Amino acid sequence: MAHVIWRLSLLPMAGALAAAVVAAALGLAAQGVVLPVAVSDRPHGEQRIPVVELLCVCAATAGAWSTRPRLWAWERLGGARTRVRAAVVAAFGVGLPVAAGTAVVLTAAPPAENTGSLAANLLLGASAVYLLAPFAGAVPSGLTVLAGVLLGAAACNAVPGLNRVSPYAYAGTDGWVAPDLLAAGVVPALAAGAAVAALGAHALTRGATARASRAGEESG
Repeated sequence: MAHVIWRLSLLPMAGALAAAVVAAALGLAAQGVVLPVAVSDRPHGEQRIPVVELLCVCAATAGAWSTRPRLWAWERLGGARTRVRAAVVAAFGVGLPVAAGTAVVLTAAPPAENTGSLAANLLLGASAVYLLAPFAGAVPSGLTVLAGVLLGAAACNAVPGLNRVSPYAYAGTDGWVAPDLLAAGVVPALAAGAAVAALGAHALTRGATARASRAGEESG
């Protein structure tokens, strides 16, 4: 009994700690703090990833993880209504981090160039998490997307000119540097396509495949 009371007494402390971490992260995002990525032998062409974009992927991962028990139950029930509900859950899971991240940066940071690229990056990252989550699980999907963002930046740093055709805009001194060798609508179209695919994947699987459900249950 004492052990249970002790654990419950830690909840307010854990909540306060989580709130402090979230507040600090949002502060870094609002200030436009970036994570520079550079291969050791090419230090002058670093690719800079805004912290807000990494936070959006983490938020999408947390959202997908928090809804997983209900999605697993829906996968067993079947029916068209469960497909619609799963797609709606994915729409909120993708849309809320993108809207919050965009609002935080655009309202707190000074005017920047190519701010549309920010929304496209956020939408692409969050959608990728929800596209993979039904098949691989929420946390592995989030880690995969984070690794992809970082490895993509390293590749663009190591290969001259790759950032000009990569469908991802990195931060520059005055905003986001759009890939100028791609047509203007390619990156937004790719992000929108990923979002549609994520909603479709959730509708198709009702939020989770049976294999992902079993794997998640076994891992607790």
